[in-house]
This record gives sequence, structure tokens and C-alpha cells, in this order.
Amino acid sequence: MVFRSWKGWLSASAGVLVVAFSGMAETKYVSPAESRMRADVAYLADDAREGRGPGTKGIDAAADYIATVFKEAGLKPAPGAEGYFQPFTIRGEFEAGPDSSLAFQGPEDKTVKIDGAGEFTPLARGGSGAIDGLPIVFAGYGITASDEGQKLDYDDYANLDVKDKAVLILRREPRQDDENSPFAGKEASIYASLRHKAVNAAKHGAAAVIMVNDAFTTKDKADDLLSPGDDGNGRGVPYFMVKRAAVDRLLADAGAPSLAELEAQIDEDLKPHSQTLDGWKVSGKSDLQRGEIHVKNVVGVLEGEGPLAEEAIVVGAHYDHLGFGGSGSLSPGSKDIHNGADDNASGTAMMLEMVRRLSHRAEPLPRRVVFMAFSAEERGLLGSKHYVEHPLYPIKDTVAMVNFDMVGRLNDNHELTLFGTGTSPGFDQLVLALASSQGLKPKLIEGTRAEFNASDHASFYRADIPVLFAFTGTHDQYHRPTDDTPLINAEGMARIANFGELVLLDIAQRPARPEFVKLVNSANDQKVGSVSGTSVYMGTQPAYGSDVKGVKLDGVTEGSPAEKAGLKGGDVLVKFDNKEIADIEDFMEALSTHKPGDNVDVVVQRDGSDVTLKVTLGSRSRN
Repeated sequence: MVFRSWKGWLSASAGVLVVAFSGMAETKYVSPAESRMRADVAYLADDAREGRGPGTKGIDAAADYIATVFKEAGLKPAPGAEGYFQPFTIRGEFEAGPDSSLAFQGPEDKTVKIDGAGEFTPLARGGSGAIDGLPIVFAGYGITASDEGQKLDYDDYANLDVKDKAVLILRREPRQDDENSPFAGKEASIYASLRHKAVNAAKHGAAAVIMVNDAFTTKDKADDLLSPGDDGNGRGVPYFMVKRAAVDRLLADAGAPSLAELEAQIDEDLKPHSQTLDGWKVSGKSDLQRGEIHVKNVVGVLEGEGPLAEEAIVVGAHYDHLGFGGSGSLSPGSKDIHNGADDNASGTAMMLEMVRRLSHRAEPLPRRVVFMAFSAEERGLLGSKHYVEHPLYPIKDTVAMVNFDMVGRLNDNHELTLFGTGTSPGFDQLVLALASSQGLKPKLIEGTRAEFNASDHASFYRADIPVLFAFTGTHDQYHRPTDDTPLINAEGMARIANFGELVLLDIAQRPARPEFVKLVNSANDQKVGSVSGTSVYMGTQPAYGSDVKGVKLDGVTEGSPAEKAGLKGGDVLVKFDNKEIADIEDFMEALSTHKPGDNVDVVVQRDGSDVTLKVTLGSRSRN
């Protein structure tokens, strides 16, 4: 697509679209706003943008595009920024280093050759480390599952000694194509996660994990290896993924059934078929390396005029996405471009539409409006977090934050979800009236996800700033390569733009700044639990992107079990119920093994010392 300014789009569109069919022409009205936003989405979600993954040329082109719109609209750069950019760095994803190796050795000097170029890779979930001559034990799917509600009693480690050995396990779980599977039917349960498999192996004393794709995952596609990922702080238990062909060579030489035979046996009786590969050992090294990626928020300022001109409203949307897939993709193993038309080219286009509308008003607004396209949202809200920690305008003078994320799929009922309506008195009445005036059916959520890591507004909420978050809902294309421009509802976006403009004008022009309300006991923890649907609630607010070992907390939710127990922002959670916690995945796994009402000892590092606190876990219904 050729870049043109919004003025060019407006004159080119002329407000109509001509559709030809059956030898006739039908003229359908298309508003200039629809044309502008569809063009924005088409540019941002074009294959040439490479899925706007951090570190790609495509995301840099997207940043330049946004900055050009800011400049053409007459927005000023913010003081302290580099032009329209606020640069910062994030950690890159892990990559397999040159010293990564893996080899199987058998009796009588037998060996199974593993091609390091394409048959195995270390996974970040296990961290870096070396292994030397570890005995190999096949441990099924590496699952220990017991749940009374589902009558699930399955343990691949039952009567199996894996201490100081390497466990060979299958990815996912048994009976994946069976609606009546006691795990979660055709849906993946928590026991299918790499997290559970790694934590469970370490809990049983294993010294290494060797994982192989299951047949169900590979039945319609190649036996691809996962990328190392970005979810490892290092458990000291190396975690390798090996292709099926290499493992089948090992099993054949060891006189064991093939992977297909073992899977069929487990599926048939839903019992473990774990076994030791007598005489076989594994040696190797997990060499994981990661560098830094230079990214940038894009910031443009519309100055206010009058006594309230130093007060600021932030209008934001994240412009990054998943690039070519990776750990955030819901299409495991896919290396296709994830264009992210709805998530979040749509929100970025909406933010740019607010730029065009507010910057071309005849009269200046009373308050400053800071328009921001955030980077690295998909890595844990890192762009908005960076701005809040390094604000270009004082946070104390920021009166509200309005966020647009995934606003491109308004349904036929015109239902628009609005989070954060409880963060300031009167927000609920305001958005209800204004949304309804534009033919929208608003669904108001006081908080729930307002302080949870749903999108960039969460960073501002934690800084005691009222927030509103507009959202049209998830869909089957979410975080998949199929989230593309043709599925965008531009007419729906135009309705939301009319609503958004009215909301911003109200906040900008009201005499008194919105009062902030701290939400009490709102859901914040990830909804985790057993396959029976039990959800355990603690109320922590993890600091995503932290380099420390453990889970660093940005804060805790007011009135939550965590606050009542004495946890607070800055604490690093390192132990939960005597389980070592290396990262957020460990914490989620440990939390999922408990039920509401359990009393649990947690250990946090605070001011250089370990502090033990007792938490009574709460409950949260699952939606």
C-alpha cells in the first residue's frame, strides 16, 4: 500500500463506495471516517509491516507512519522526547546459542545422532545449563493430575523414580481429540502447559526435560520445533524440544515402543505407560542467549489553552503485535505473519482518528491532550509502563487515560464493552449516555480488567489515574495469523469514533478534573485453577518484564487476600507454600494447586531480607 496523508484519503474517498454486480452499480455511502480508519488499518496490518513485532523493520515503518499523521495534524513533540518518539529498550526473546548441543548414548557405544541445525532446540522455560550422562526415563505426558470434580486421577510419575534423571515427555495431554476427555475435552487444560510439565518434572527431582511433539499436534502439519520463547528466568533444569523422528530412532534402538504406539496405549486405557530406557543416557547443553531490542512509543501533543492547560488527558493505543508468532501466538508453531488488524491496528487507527478530529477544531481545548501509540504492549504493557515511570508530563497533572484496544469487530448488535467506568464518579452515566446516542449498546464494567493486565490503561490505573478502555471483544482470529484487514468493521469503528470524540470533549472541557476511585477487591490474578473451573484469587499485580528471579509486584489490589496478608508493591515473591518461585509461570502453577480458603505461607524479598507472610486465598468466579 502506498502511504498517503489523511487529507489525501478524504479527498480520494469522496464519501462513497461504488459496488458493481449483475451488470448494475449500487452506491453505498461510506463516511470519510470509515475510509480514513480502514486505510490506517490496511497500512498497519499489511504484510510489509511484518506483524509489527518489536525489532522488525515493519514496526519502525509503522512508528514513522504514526509520527507523520501527528505532524500533519499539527501536533507538537513532547518535551524530553526525541522528536515524536520516546525510545526505550526491552529484552529480546531467547535464542539458541552456538554452544547448544544434545546427544543420546546407549550401551556398547551406541549413539543416536541429533542434528542441532533442525532436530532440537533448548526452551527458555528451563534456562541455561549443561547435563552429562543422565539416565533417560519415558514419563508419558509428564502430567500429575488429580481433580475430584472431574474424577481425574492420572499421574505419569506414579511409582517412577526420576531423581537426577532426564524425563522424556510428550507435549500436551492424552485424548486431545475427544470431547469426553476427563482433562478438558478438546480444549487444552492447565496440565498441557509447558509450565506444568517443567514444574512437575522438577518437583519429582528430574534433572532435565526432553519434550517431543505429540501426534495430534502434528497430524495436519510439519513437526516444527517451538521457538525458545521468552518465559524463562532459569530453573536450573534444562528443557529441550526434540523432533519425533529423532526420538523414534532413540526408542527403536532402546527396544521400546514407538511414540505412536505409546500414545495409542495411553489413549486406550488412560493410564501411564512410563518406563526406563535401560542403558541409555543423554548429554548436552542448553545455551540460551538474549539481547536487547530498541523500541519506541510515539507521542504527539495537542496543547490546551487557559487555566487548565497544564492538565493532560492521555489517549492511547498500542501499535505493536506478535510479528511472526512466537510465545504469544495462539497458533502454536506458526511462523506466518500475525498482522494484528484488530489487535491492535484498529485501536491505533481509532487513536489517529481522534487526533484528526480534535486537532482540527476551531477553538483550542482547555486541557492538553497527549496522544500515544505504545510499543511492547504484547510483552507485558512495557510501553505504557515506561511512560508512567518516565512521564513526559507530570503524572500528577494527568487527569484521565482513554485507551482503545481491539475496537475493529463491532458485532451486529453494536455491543461495545467499556472497562474502568468505576474509576471515576459519573463515568458510568457519561459513557452510557454518549454510547447510546451513537447507536451503541454499551456494556459497562466498573473495573475487573481495569487494574488487570488487559491493556495499557492498567499502567495508568496503578498510578491513580481514572481510565476508560473501549473494546469490541475477542474472536477466533485473536493472536492468530487470520486477524486481518478484510474482517474489520469500519462502519462500526466510525460509530465508536463518534462516541470516543464526545467522551474526550467532555473530559477535556469539564471544569473539575475527574476524581480517581481505587477499586476494591477487583479481579486481578490470572484466572487459574483446576480443570473443574475453580478459580483461586490472591490479588497480586505482577511487574511483567522484570529481570529478577521470582515475581516482582507492582502492587496488590485493595481489599484482596494479598493486601490483607501484608504484601505490597516492590516485594519479590520467591516462595509459595514451600515451592520455589522463579517466575510468573511458577506462581500460576503453584496457585492452581490450591482452593479458596487455603492458608498458605509465602516468602517475599523486601529491602534485602526474606519476609514470610500467611495468605488466606480467596475465590473468583470464572467467566
